[in-house]
Amino acid sequence: MSFFDEGPLPDWSTIRQLLGKDLPWDLIKQWEHQDASWLDDYIKKLGIAMPGGQTTTAASVRPEVSVTASPQMEARKEQKRVVATIKPPPGTDRSAIRMHATADRLRVSGLPGEATASLKLPCLVLPKTGRVVWKNGKWVVVFRRKPSRQGEVELFIGE
Repeated sequence: MSFFDEGPLPDWSTIRQLLGKDLPWDLIKQWEHQDASWLDDYIKKLGIAMPGGQTTTAASVRPEVSVTASPQMEARKEQKRVVATIKPPPGTDRSAIRMHATADRLRVSGLPGEATASLKLPCLVLPKTGRVVWKNGKWVVVFRRKPSRQGEVELFIGE
C-alpha cells in the first residue's frame, strides 16, 4: 500500500501547517503556471534588478546547469600515516591548484570554474606534516597520523 492509496492528498493550507510558514508557498503554487509574470513581480518586490532590464520567460525560469568536473579524491589510513590521492579533472591548470589541510580535512582550490573540493580524512592527522608529490597523473598527499591520547581525563558535570 502506498501513500497515495490512503485517500486524497491534503490541501496547501494543511501542507503549510505541517512544513512551516517560512517557505514562500505562494511562489510554489505558481511555479508550474505557463505565465511567468508572477516571477517578475516577486523579483521586483525583492529589489533585484534583472540584467538589461529584461523580464523572465518560461525558459529563463529554469536556470542553465553548468557542469564542472570534480576531482577524484580518496584517502586511506595506514599504520602511521594517511595517504590521500587526488586525480584532477581534465583541463586543470596544475599551477593554479592550492591545497589546505586541517586535522580532519583536505581542501583543494583552483579547479576549473573556480571550484573547490574537500575530502574528509579517515582519521586525525598532523596537518603541517603533509607532503604533496605529482605521481602517475595524480597528486599524492602523505600526512603523519595524530597520535591518540591514552590518558584519562576527568569530566566536570555542570549544574
